[in-house]
Amino acid sequence: MFRGSFEHSVDSKGRVSVPSRFRELLAERYEGKLVLTMDFDKCIMVYPLEEWERVEEKIKSLPQSQKEVKDYTRFVFSNATECELDKQGRILIPPSLREGARINKSVMVVGILNKMEIWDKGAWDTRKSQTGDKIGEVLSTLGL
Repeated sequence: MFRGSFEHSVDSKGRVSVPSRFRELLAERYEGKLVLTMDFDKCIMVYPLEEWERVEEKIKSLPQSQKEVKDYTRFVFSNATECELDKQGRILIPPSLREGARINKSVMVVGILNKMEIWDKGAWDTRKSQTGDKIGEVLSTLGL
């Protein structure tokens, strides 16, 4: 599983280094093939291809005539793109995804169980602060 958060920079070509801990997991468990897409939270979700295929199967099992399912499917799949780690352990983030996530130079690469998220550093700091203020409520709602 992906755990932790790491600050990195985006280079002039739109590439970002994947943290070494995550690269090791990708090499051991997956073949380095990834799928990037937008999330409603204005960050980029990065799935190993195998995990992405599981998401696809779940979405295919949902009622495709339901408006919310259609909206989610359109949003996520229209933004999805496949990529691979380069020899330096970087991924290329397409301009449309960088723009959608308002990513400029500094990013946070965050491990979230079976995927990673890439956030603009300022947006991550804001989100983390907001979530931290409400975490007690969230935990009680979830029964944790």
